[in-house]
Amino acid sequence: MIFVVIISFYVVMLLLVMEGFVLHPNDTKCEDQKQKISVVIAARNEEGKIRQCISSIIDQDFPKQLLEIIIVDDASTDNTFKEAAEVLSSSGIEHRLIQNQQHLGKKQSLKLAIEQSNSEILICRDADTVTVSNNWLSSIVNYMTVTKKEFVICPIAIDHKKGILSSLQETEMAILSLFTISSAYFNTPFLANGANLAFTKKLFYATGAYQEHLHIASGDDIFFLEKVKRMDVNKIGYLKNTDAIVYTYPEKRLSGLIHQKIRWSSKLFKNPSVINWLSALIISVSNFAWIGALFYAIFNPQNLPVSLFFVLSKLLIDILLVFLASSFIKVKTGALMVAVMALIYPFYASLIAILTVFVKPKWKNN
Repeated sequence: MIFVVIISFYVVMLLLVMEGFVLHPNDTKCEDQKQKISVVIAARNEEGKIRQCISSIIDQDFPKQLLEIIIVDDASTDNTFKEAAEVLSSSGIEHRLIQNQQHLGKKQSLKLAIEQSNSEILICRDADTVTVSNNWLSSIVNYMTVTKKEFVICPIAIDHKKGILSSLQETEMAILSLFTISSAYFNTPFLANGANLAFTKKLFYATGAYQEHLHIASGDDIFFLEKVKRMDVNKIGYLKNTDAIVYTYPEKRLSGLIHQKIRWSSKLFKNPSVINWLSALIISVSNFAWIGALFYAIFNPQNLPVSLFFVLSKLLIDILLVFLASSFIKVKTGALMVAVMALIYPFYASLIAILTVFVKPKWKNN
């Protein structure tokens, strides 16, 4: 009976997610570019990736006289500053390259960049991201111009690589996109990613410029989102446009992935969003129950039909979610691998949930 109740809650939640995703309109509007914008990046020890990140911004089909790039090197111990300086010096684009003498953290670095920007529209990017479309910049500015939204959540995807670990991250990010888009459609956004986030300078200072949560190492995106929601949720929008997708690289090692997920999950304890907590609870309980049902079916063959129904139902739902997400953010992982990921994911997600409670987050590049 308990398995039937859990799968029912899980199905209802995901039906709402699917509805919001499907109904959220795709944005394809285009207007003349007339507003100056600043792209701000906080970088630390990204010498192998920052050149490609900056180049993908420089190559945008956007008036160069309206673009400003500001990068804060947060006391890197590698050649991040040198790599950034080389590619920016020949760009022909207005830019500022700031070098912190001591490690201040992402929020302090972003705040410093924003303070020195000359634009009302700000776009945050992570140094380990890359853009495929040359219309990334114009799609964001167009959307903000047309909709008058002041906080725009933009899409993130994992750059496809071979291997189980990469496929796991790619499919997980695709499903997270469903939740992000759907919650924005229902005017209850609870997810955002600072690797691809746009907002106005006015709104940034109106919400306190990170001051309330500056002591927390991460959360430049989620806590900012929650502050905007409390001010006026109608200022928030999601840009459902494939041109706006930014790609980030998958973690190469399982240990790195686990620490990344612990960092992300740890923000839940400091996040007042009821929807965030409820979604996390339903998903966590469903994953733990799936593992329980699997072992229950193995050791109690007499109850095999009910347990097997729960196990197969959740597997099918999770696989369908990936393919639905792929209609927007293309998932290059093959169908067979997606099925394998659906089998692995409950164990992986349950492990993260447990470790988040007992393991202190290890911050990247610290």
